[in-house]
Amino acid sequence: MATPNMPSSAQDIINNFLSGGYASEAQANPFRVNVDPFRPPVDTPEEDKSPTDPCPEGYVYDPVIKSCVPIDEVGTSDSDRPEEIDRDKMMYDQMKRDNSTIFGASNTLDDYLIDTKGGSDILLRFDPNTGKPTIPFMPLASAGLGLLDSFFGGDKRRQNRFNDALQTYTDAGYGQQLNNGTYQVFNPQQYYSNVMNDVVSGARQTVPPSMGGSAPVTVGQAVNAVMGNDYTGISSGGSPIAQDMSGGLLGRTPLTSTDSQGNRTRNDDAYKAAVARNIKRNEQNSPYGTSGFSMNVGGTGMAGFNRGR
Repeated sequence: MATPNMPSSAQDIINNFLSGGYASEAQANPFRVNVDPFRPPVDTPEEDKSPTDPCPEGYVYDPVIKSCVPIDEVGTSDSDRPEEIDRDKMMYDQMKRDNSTIFGASNTLDDYLIDTKGGSDILLRFDPNTGKPTIPFMPLASAGLGLLDSFFGGDKRRQNRFNDALQTYTDAGYGQQLNNGTYQVFNPQQYYSNVMNDVVSGARQTVPPSMGGSAPVTVGQAVNAVMGNDYTGISSGGSPIAQDMSGGLLGRTPLTSTDSQGNRTRNDDAYKAAVARNIKRNEQNSPYGTSGFSMNVGGTGMAGFNRGR
């Protein structure tokens, strides 16, 4: 049944459309404004957005790995980025800067050697210009860097590092301060002469009862006993030294030398000093001040170390 407002024929429908009675565009949703035809909103995943200044100075946020990376690594491909940190190198670099150890102290003091013009003494003196930042062939720019370095306390930091390194050497008995303001690092002969008469803590030597029974052992006696055992393995007994790397620190010389025929021989002065250093270092590092040295290791009748060497 037709209603009063319903067109009576197809022609009426056409006429109504042509006269504008029907809208030709989709009507807007009265509850939404300017969004029809309906388009669902596009949301940006939050994890793809880099945080606002999330990284410390010298680093930048990498949206690929979603973490901070050094600025100098920006632009490198994933294949160029190291898979993991070289922890051995990190430990080595830290040891080189640690002035509380002989290795680290030696690396610091190497820069302050005084030219001895062929003398046998190893002498050091602090130079405030050593380690100061410069720009090659640009004196004015270098002067500006020097002023900035001084302003931020660079001279004082270098002086403190130098003093800390000297204290490490002094505590170990490896050198002494001279009256003229220089510091002397002992060579092997000088070091051994300074400690050879010291008593070895915890080590005793058995002697005939008529001579008082057991007597303490001096560093010199202990070293000579080890030299007789010949632990270098060069001539007899012991394990041979595969690679002699003992001459890399201030005051050290290699334990062995090679003649023109390629034969290695023991450097007795360097070896005596090395054994003496082991004895004294063990006493310094032990909470009980013991050397770990025995004139009769394990009942073998041979002198040597039972720990710490």
